[in-house]
Amino acid sequence: MKRFIISLALMLMTGAIVSAQSYYNEQWLAKQKIFTNMEEALGSSDNCVVLDLSNRSLSSVPSQISQLKSLKAIYLQGNSITELPAELFQLTELRYIFADQNAIGKIPAEISNLKKLKRISLANNRLSDISPLFNCPALESISLSNNLIASVPASISNLKNLKELDLSFNKITAFPTAVTEIKTLESLMLASNTIATIPASVANFKALKVLYLDNCKIRDMTQICNITTLTRLSLSGCGITTIPTKISQLSNLQRLILSFNNLSSVPKSLTKITSLVFFDLSHNKLNSLPAEILLFENLFDFNLCNNLFVTFPEQLEKLPALKAVGVSGNKTQMIPPMLAYERDVY
Repeated sequence: MKRFIISLALMLMTGAIVSAQSYYNEQWLAKQKIFTNMEEALGSSDNCVVLDLSNRSLSSVPSQISQLKSLKAIYLQGNSITELPAELFQLTELRYIFADQNAIGKIPAEISNLKKLKRISLANNRLSDISPLFNCPALESISLSNNLIASVPASISNLKNLKELDLSFNKITAFPTAVTEIKTLESLMLASNTIATIPASVANFKALKVLYLDNCKIRDMTQICNITTLTRLSLSGCGITTIPTKISQLSNLQRLILSFNNLSSVPKSLTKITSLVFFDLSHNKLNSLPAEILLFENLFDFNLCNNLFVTFPEQLEKLPALKAVGVSGNKTQMIPPMLAYERDVY
């Protein structure tokens, strides 16, 4: 329970992945009457703004959906829907489409009719071509994790309002360079693809705060150090052997995850990132840390589990904000008493 409370506090301190604007949108949705069946919705079609047909064992979207001209949000998750029907794209007031966990294999070109569409979530489907989405100019959030996407068309740069993009767990082999032209992008999820290199153009990001590239094939993180707006960076399980000294350029970083790599040292320059609140170096090959870790004045949770430490540096005991520290799975036989004092040691 103590560990849970600490994790919750950390989340509040660093901010949720979903942007503030998206949170506002979710709050707006929560205030609306939610219609949960077509009969009820059709009986009050002028007032039906939110329709929830999730987890109904549907194989298709009811054709009568076209009668709900005031509809702004539709929930279709957890069904067996294979296609999004033309009738859906007659609803020009639609702002939100949630259709995760279906069997949708195609995004119809008619989706371009939805000029007000702000958020679409189609995770866990069978999509490979996502280009029709890029004709929806108002889109702010796209979630397409767990699909069959192998590449991202350059036309994604048409989305001048996009803030959040999740393409994790797909078949993408190259970093989608066109996204670096989207000046509004704040969150980019590309974890569990086969991306191996980061292009120099990532320096063009103007607003990117969150970047997840876990379980990719990235060995060199040098270019990432040029995205100076980042507050969250996760590169777990990438096979990284070296942290570049220029990582100090990420002066706004609050959350850094470098677990399950092949790191044997931490550069002194990293300790200049005094904004760090959470730092995960677990499952590496570390046996020492630079004395300059004292500069981590805001560090709240430091995970050093499953490394090669025989002893832990005394500087750890002096970190003023440290409330949780991971030390299990190392070679040490004793945890310094002062390190454990009033801290969650795991």
